[in-house]
Amino acid sequence: MPHASPSRGRFRPLLVALLGVLVLAGCSSAPSGGSGDGTPATPAASGTFPVTVEHKYGSTEITAEPKRVVTLGYTDPDALLAVGIAPVGIVDWFTQPPAGNKWLWQEQGFAGQTPEVVGVREEYQLEKIAALKPDLIIASYSGMTQEQYDQVSRIAPTVAQPKGFEDYTASWQVMTREITKAVGREKQGDELVAATEKKIADAKAAHPDWAQQTAVAVSYDTPNYFAFAGGDIKADLLAQLGFRAPEAITRAAAGTSEAQLSPEQAGEFDVDKLLVLAPTEAAKAEIEARPEFSRLKAVQQGRVLWMLSSERTEPLPAALSYGSVLSLPYALDKLVPELEALPAAQG
Repeated sequence: MPHASPSRGRFRPLLVALLGVLVLAGCSSAPSGGSGDGTPATPAASGTFPVTVEHKYGSTEITAEPKRVVTLGYTDPDALLAVGIAPVGIVDWFTQPPAGNKWLWQEQGFAGQTPEVVGVREEYQLEKIAALKPDLIIASYSGMTQEQYDQVSRIAPTVAQPKGFEDYTASWQVMTREITKAVGREKQGDELVAATEKKIADAKAAHPDWAQQTAVAVSYDTPNYFAFAGGDIKADLLAQLGFRAPEAITRAAAGTSEAQLSPEQAGEFDVDKLLVLAPTEAAKAEIEARPEFSRLKAVQQGRVLWMLSSERTEPLPAALSYGSVLSLPYALDKLVPELEALPAAQG
């Protein structure tokens, strides 16, 4: 189940609390349905149909341009919204979802529409899905099983997880291309991916000093810290912005997307820029009170960027964790100024 960073590949209940104040277990913002450079998307001309999309459970032919799309995956709505299609049904992944199950970066794309909730996480309500009369079902960023695929594909053509990837491990680029191909807008999907990658590259080019600095994102759950490593969307984005990851964290992660560190190992994440995720002010206060945390130079010199998922008006942690072609431009517009504002390391 996704957590505050959908660490591509696995989800741990403890970190689920960091996204949207408990997931079940960011310059000017690019508007929802935007191109990633602040330009609103307009519905593209339909592609040539039929279209065949290969996926985990075979291949699916979409014979005509879909008009009513249901998404069953965690971030699946965003690729559709980015090309001007608002899904009529979605799955609820949150115990406290945003209003109308729409995040700020999605609102323009939904244009006032509220999607029907047709399931909770990986439990789908087949009758609700069928009642929406979809002509396409997408479950790209999901854990859909073969049995579930067989069930929902009887309702409408269904595109499951990308072929060749473990569940929840495909990149946002791969999922964007799979989803936009299914709706006949593959060219627009490629353009969106390129625009988002350029936005990241431009931010890196504007801050060459970041290549000489280390950065890491961490969270805390009594009694241990969890440092995000390669494969996690936050760690990957920091690397793409030029920051180096602490070698000790990479070693400790041992090929996974996070490293579990005891309080005695907290010095391993004493870096130039420290990002700390916490669900609430109370959780932040708990971490700040930890003696090993307060001893960090990054803390003493004010080089900590706190990201509280309870801050609903500016949900940077959620946008980073969502890690989609829509949320990443939004997150960059918020994150880059925050990183710029952190002081340089002294001594």
